[in-house]
Amino acid sequence: MKRPEIPDERYGRCEQCAKAGRNAFRFRLFPARGGAGFTVKAGELSPHALRQKWRTPLAAYKGHLSTKTNLGLHELEMVTAKERVESLRVAPDLAGHDAEVLAALHNAAERTDSAW
Repeated sequence: MKRPEIPDERYGRCEQCAKAGRNAFRFRLFPARGGAGFTVKAGELSPHALRQKWRTPLAAYKGHLSTKTNLGLHELEMVTAKERVESLRVAPDLAGHDAEVLAALHNAAERTDSAW
């Protein structure tokens, strides 16, 4: 059974997720200019916030990517719980490109410019 959703929460998080401090941040990936790999072009977090708060937890993340069918084309979802990265989910079109997607997210966390 699905848990009741809290109406004021982003994306209708369930009560357990809200209590655990779990958030999901989405990023849009596009093919890199050189043609090999991907790059982050848009996201719900600013590049500055991604660099300052999530660079270290991303470096410590050792899990693998899972596929989430309801994500849009070239989307990546980073699920966080308090101060750690809990999971990374990708759209079905990015399945099988784990190394390129992780490299794109790590490169985005290292960026110092103020815009995607």
